[in-house]
Amino acid sequence: MEALNTAANHLLTIERSVPVAVLPEQDTPGGSIFLSSIDNAALSIISTVYTFDRSDANVAGVIKQALSKVLVYYYPLAGRLAKTSQGKLTVDCEKKFGVPFVEACADCHIENLGDMQIIDSDILGKLVYREPTENMLEVGPLLTAQVTRFKCGGFTLGIAIHHCMVDGIAAINFMSSWAELARGKPLSLVPCRDRTILKPRVPPQISGPYDDFVHVSDVSDLTASYEREQIVFKSFHFDCEKLATLKKRATADGQLMSNCSNFVALASLVWRARSMALKMKPHQLSKLLITVDFRSMLRTSLPEGYFGNAIIAPCCLCTAGELIDEPISSTAGKIKKVVERVTEDYVRSSIDFMDMYQFDPYSVSSLLISSWLRLDYGCIDFGWGAPWQLGTGNPPPNLCLFMREGSANKKGIVVVLGLPLSAMNTFQELVRI
Repeated sequence: MEALNTAANHLLTIERSVPVAVLPEQDTPGGSIFLSSIDNAALSIISTVYTFDRSDANVAGVIKQALSKVLVYYYPLAGRLAKTSQGKLTVDCEKKFGVPFVEACADCHIENLGDMQIIDSDILGKLVYREPTENMLEVGPLLTAQVTRFKCGGFTLGIAIHHCMVDGIAAINFMSSWAELARGKPLSLVPCRDRTILKPRVPPQISGPYDDFVHVSDVSDLTASYEREQIVFKSFHFDCEKLATLKKRATADGQLMSNCSNFVALASLVWRARSMALKMKPHQLSKLLITVDFRSMLRTSLPEGYFGNAIIAPCCLCTAGELIDEPISSTAGKIKKVVERVTEDYVRSSIDFMDMYQFDPYSVSSLLISSWLRLDYGCIDFGWGAPWQLGTGNPPPNLCLFMREGSANKKGIVVVLGLPLSAMNTFQELVRI
């Protein structure tokens, strides 16, 4: 269990270059790129930091040159967002403003920063370049990149990317392609940029009911707690032994289910503990949203290199009183059923719904669990070996990340989330195993 290392912020001083716009090294198509209903609902900018333990003097130049090469294949990232006459987001590829690229030097060793899976906002702001215009339609970049070299020879690659362009799998595919070109290798996976595969149907065919899109009122005044108190982010490490113990608890009532995954067991624990720690009123609706990658769940699977969001967020919904009173095995059973309900009909119906109605997944009354366990960042080698850690920071207040342990040899899960200070103190006792 670790808190954000705010002390490291005082150790980190960097010198940054002026941002330079990197363009595709060859001419690329103009026009516009369709964005799906799912893309249109993903309006946040995600910051990630890849940490490498060695480099040499030309690391920034190699990565910058490879960026211009990879943008030939991923050219929409050099464009800008626009709106259609129907008010939907699209990517304008006529405006080739490029990707802002920054070089930086740090005055400390990389190990001085400590754990880099969940990063203090001040440190994140030094390692990831954020363009002041990022939230301005038609001018804000869809991607920025910053290479920061440290005294020890290590370096970080800080990325800010608009979520409407990628989900986790698409982001890793892009980063892997970028790294392959940096090593002088051909692309092993050519991106599929055609997102019309996930167009809504005409007329829409919405089947339900859909708890996923139910608005949850904040009858417990949770918003005030988040505004009044300091928000603390912590990571909780669950090794194989703890996960095995938790799975036994989740399947203790063999009548409900005889087996469940580590993910289901851990999601059950976290959802219940968060609802209790926030002191939700018994009649408060508590919603759990789980991101599910549906690439292989369609009758005709999406192309392997699909470049876009292919995630859906089915949900469990019940009152906090029901959730807390039931055994954890019942909670696990609910979550397992929800994940199993994701079929092509479910996905297509959700796309139709999201095309017609607004959807806000970030209410503090809801918990959104996003699993990064399948994000294989070990393939991202720019020529100096794979990163030893992938980290992020400034997540939305209701987001919980399930991440891999730093070492490839470890099979544990790291849970990262933020809570008001008083709730975090309770939460960490409730998840103790």
